[in-house]
Amino acid sequence: MEAKTTKPDRIEVSNHFFHDALDFQIRFDHCFFSDGPLFFTPRSRRAKCFIDLRMGIESILKSFLSYFHSGDKKGKELVKWVEKYSHRVREMLKDAEPYLQPGFKDKYGDQILSLDSLPVGLRYRLDAWDFRGNKEDFYCDTVGCDSWLQLLHEALKELIQFMNENLKQHTRILGSAELWDELVAPHYEKYT
Repeated sequence: MEAKTTKPDRIEVSNHFFHDALDFQIRFDHCFFSDGPLFFTPRSRRAKCFIDLRMGIESILKSFLSYFHSGDKKGKELVKWVEKYSHRVREMLKDAEPYLQPGFKDKYGDQILSLDSLPVGLRYRLDAWDFRGNKEDFYCDTVGCDSWLQLLHEALKELIQFMNENLKQHTRILGSAELWDELVAPHYEKYT
């Protein structure tokens, strides 16, 4: 029988997703607001930037859910629970809504919810070309629209800032007894 794992806890999982969101936001900033890196076509560049925003939004919502909404789940149970959200942004936003800043969903909800209508596979150049060719109006209203991308970017930054304020409360120096407890706690490792 498999031992019940107690690590990672909600703060650890939330912190991992928080840093993923931060990485995606930094990469978006670098690609969208700079002259480089060069991409073969602007459409391919937009697709990569869109995916960074989408994955950033998914990651920060998973950070919210792990931190605020996961109850007493720990270890494997917590990791599997978060993974069940997959790429379903609508479901994540619905479950995270009680913990969001007032007015956040009114300001950004439509842009965030539209992510569920855009394929995650849009990260590939072939898909970006095909999508625009067959759904040009939708492409131009979303991925092809600077203001839509910038609103998603603002939403991501606000969510990151809010989670940072919550997570930094848990920063501390561990004493030797606490460190030992951390080391010997049954830890779920997905790829063992």
